[in-house]
Amino acid sequence: MTEEFDFLHDESKDDSMEELKAVAFEYLLLNPGSEFGDWQKGLIEEYPSEVIDALGSIPADVYAGLADLWESEYTDLKTGIYKDFHEWAECFANEQAVDIYYRLVEACSISS
Repeated sequence: MTEEFDFLHDESKDDSMEELKAVAFEYLLLNPGSEFGDWQKGLIEEYPSEVIDALGSIPADVYAGLADLWESEYTDLKTGIYKDFHEWAECFANEQAVDIYYRLVEACSISS
């Protein structure tokens, strides 16, 4: 019984992390020019439930988890492109870059 609970708990944690990754990407997209500190603070303030579900509520764990996430890979579901979050932040450096991203998403949806 314990192994089944552990499996369900791990699966739930994985789902929570995927949700956090999705909102972390969204934050960068909606806030062009974000750097690590902006992104970290924005996630904690604007997506607290996703942060807590994925990383817990102990501040040191949250900050360490977000630092690790910043260096981890995310695959954009709309384009299939994968980059580390800090690289996505560079890609979305300004509004023009975000506009190009949306044009790419549109082109990808047309070609599908």
